[in-house]
Amino acid sequence: MDAHIVESTLKLSLAEQITFPEVVMRLAQSGTERYLVDIPGQRHLAWGTDGSSHVGAYDYDAGDIPLTFDAAAVKSAITDIQHGRIKYLTFMDLIVRAGCCHYWVFISGRQAIYFGRDGSQHIEHFPSAS
Repeated sequence: MDAHIVESTLKLSLAEQITFPEVVMRLAQSGTERYLVDIPGQRHLAWGTDGSSHVGAYDYDAGDIPLTFDAAAVKSAITDIQHGRIKYLTFMDLIVRAGCCHYWVFISGRQAIYFGRDGSQHIEHFPSAS
């Protein structure tokens, strides 16, 4: 896994310069298998297909995250970003408001899992390529 590509890709995502499908493509090409965004900890962790790992800063200040997790609100935010109605920072604001404290992206498994503080979760499978 190329940690420099992980860092630059996630920074571009936070700057709203690339979309989630572009993030997945770049990370897959760099040898990234999965990554975790720790929202209150403001960090990301990535693991490579070669067994390597990387920890880096995630410059998004969520403020307080509600204890209650609203999976329907998370799903709604996902739908909105998939259809281009919102950008990434608005997406982050919405999922935090819905109680999401971290999320995993499994590149080879083609899914993302969003977690609440109590372990509640929403699993989102990647859309099929068209």
